[in-house]
Amino acid sequence: MSVQILDIVLYSHDGRKRVLSLKPGKVNVITGASQTGKSAISDIIDYCFGSSECHIAHGPLRLHVSWYGLRLQLASGQAFVARRCPAPKAQTSDEYFIATARTVSVPEAKDLRATTNLKGATTTLTSWVGIRDNLHEPPAGQKRAALSATVRHALALCLQQQDEITSKKHLFHGTTDHWFAMALKDTLPFLLGAVDDDHVRRQGELRRLREQLRALERRLAEIKSLRGDGATKADALLAQARDTGLSNAVTTTWEDAVAALRVVLQTPLTAVDVKLPDGGEFTRLSNERAELLQNQRRIRADIDAARAFSKDEKGFSHEAKEQRARLTTIGIFDGNEPGHSCPLCAQELPQQRAPPPLAALQGALTDVASKMVSVARVEPHIEAAIGELESRLQKVQQELTRNRTQMEAVRTANAALSEAQADSARKAHVLGRVSLYLESMPDVPDTKELEAQVESLTAKSKQLEEELSDERVQEQLASIASRLSEKLTEWARRLGLEHSVSPMRLDLKKLTLVADTLDGAVPMSRIGSGENGVGFHLIAHLALHQWFVQRKRPVPNFIFFDQPSQVYFPADKDVDGSMGLVPDDDRHRVLQMFRLIFEAVEAVAPGLQVILIEHADINEDWYRDSIVERWRGGKKLVPDDWPRAGEGAAE
Repeated sequence: MSVQILDIVLYSHDGRKRVLSLKPGKVNVITGASQTGKSAISDIIDYCFGSSECHIAHGPLRLHVSWYGLRLQLASGQAFVARRCPAPKAQTSDEYFIATARTVSVPEAKDLRATTNLKGATTTLTSWVGIRDNLHEPPAGQKRAALSATVRHALALCLQQQDEITSKKHLFHGTTDHWFAMALKDTLPFLLGAVDDDHVRRQGELRRLREQLRALERRLAEIKSLRGDGATKADALLAQARDTGLSNAVTTTWEDAVAALRVVLQTPLTAVDVKLPDGGEFTRLSNERAELLQNQRRIRADIDAARAFSKDEKGFSHEAKEQRARLTTIGIFDGNEPGHSCPLCAQELPQQRAPPPLAALQGALTDVASKMVSVARVEPHIEAAIGELESRLQKVQQELTRNRTQMEAVRTANAALSEAQADSARKAHVLGRVSLYLESMPDVPDTKELEAQVESLTAKSKQLEEELSDERVQEQLASIASRLSEKLTEWARRLGLEHSVSPMRLDLKKLTLVADTLDGAVPMSRIGSGENGVGFHLIAHLALHQWFVQRKRPVPNFIFFDQPSQVYFPADKDVDGSMGLVPDDDRHRVLQMFRLIFEAVEAVAPGLQVILIEHADINEDWYRDSIVERWRGGKKLVPDDWPRAGEGAAE
């Protein structure tokens, strides 16, 4: 058993409650006159099951009621769920009261309080129905978002209100809303069992595999971008190395190419020097140039050292002048006897603060003056040394210019030497490029393991995609529709519905019932008369709910039918519910219809509950035994003496 209704409960503003008790696993008939609140029962069920708006009509059912509640029989235990009536100018209320236990009694009004909100209640109700984690992902190319089935989708298969049960265009509750109809189409495969819990688990596994695969592919792409365009950059450098004679390696993978380039980089520079005969003019000039360059570096180093010394000397001279200027001021005390009084204010000084003796200051002045004289004598010698070094440097630079001119002349005259130099330059250039490539390349791991993981994940993903493909789901739906078709056809013929000589089936893509005639498929919308419309709604919902019960699908195990006899027994012919004004043929059809409902419920008892709202009060024992309440003679859903909001005692 999924979920069935034990009691429908209304609470007044002064603390009273109205309890409508129902029998689980049976047909429950509520018969009575018009305007007694019968049709509002489906709106109360819908509201308590989490509708976004309260569709209960304005009037006594809104003005005289503070809370609406349902006591439910669950697969394990019982539950009570209540939702506060919206304020007069509000469309809905977010306040829910929920209680669960092995056995739950109807609470008193004073015990009701908000224990959760709409979102929390919907989640709880969804779990009570038995809906577990599920996700419908639209086929590739469609922009609809992924969707999870909830109790709201399942409830659409349980309610047939007065204006819905006669509709020829819409078979299910709420599908006049295009977007909700799309959502119901997406969730039906799960609710019917074409998509089972294992399918949902594998669907989640496929999502995880795809995420892992995308992560590995991104990693491989990053590595390839570091390598260059594929292996072409490393291959190009290796080809240049082969062309200049630096390598003879031929590789097929990027890793091998990089390894070969590392070997090339180890080639010493001396290996690419030009070898000329001993005693050659170019060799002599090269050796001479090397000596000149060494001499140039040495002279420059001496000049730098001399200039640094001169800079230090000038710094000392400047500081010494400052000290001398300070000490010179002692001359103002010449002629004074040293003592213990201040020379400026003539006040006696403490012993611990006595100034230094005048003789000591004069001695320091003499010492500084002598050092400054020494520095002044050395400074011209330093400048002379720097000038001599710069003259020698200029002479060396002239010698280098002359040497370069001679080398260029020899190189130009010697074609073989020129070619050797060009080859040397090419090798040096290639070595430089290889060095730059290897040094700028970060540590790149071996991709063989990553590629093997990608290959494995790709194979697993493809296998799961085939198992979870839309074609597989459609095959399962077609199989279910075929099984249901047998029952639909049998019942349609039993009720004498139009086109019942042809097979009847559910079109789950269009959410309608279809007769497959010799002239083609005829949908419910093109089959005439209201009697046929009611009959199609009855057989479709009864067949579906028998399937749900037998397959233990997560759909509430109750159906609400609101006045299926209305096409035969309209309200204006209702005097006492006896159908005395109804022709015999129509009365016979009504009996057939009711009998089918009872037999369908008995076939899967106690798995299915039917709540039947009717004007008719048929004089048949099996029917009368199922009547839970008769609303005539002033009896109705909301008692007349219930106060409006604000008139009764506080809740």
